[in-house]
Amino acid sequence: MKRTLLISFGALALLAVGMVYSVFHAAHDPVTQTPGPVETGRAQLHAQFEEAKKRETAAEQQDWDSPARLGLLVKGHGQRIEQLKDNKEAAEIVSYDRASIDRLQKRIAQIAEAEAAKAEAAQERALQAARQAARESEQQ
Repeated sequence: MKRTLLISFGALALLAVGMVYSVFHAAHDPVTQTPGPVETGRAQLHAQFEEAKKRETAAEQQDWDSPARLGLLVKGHGQRIEQLKDNKEAAEIVSYDRASIDRLQKRIAQIAEAEAAKAEAAQERALQAARQAARESEQQ
């Protein structure tokens, strides 16, 4: 009985060592197959996406204070979403574009709000100047 138990544990130990060895080499050995067309296309799409993100970041920084130009960027993101909406591999790009549209629309709203506040402040200054002029003309 002890001998059978000892042989069983020995066999299990050898099996465990073999599995560890196999997993270790599978994780550290280089891939020997060339990527297929799907994987190649996915890599190209990701590379194009990273390049587009860099270009768009530079464009956003340059046009950050121009609502008209930011509107054009929003339109470009919308067009890309429309082109890629049926491509399941492009889900990352579509989600990036949606987030960009939200961010740009918030910035456009901030700019419009700031311009409205400036116009209101200018109108208030003009009104105060008119009141001051009216007071001075009454005093004379």
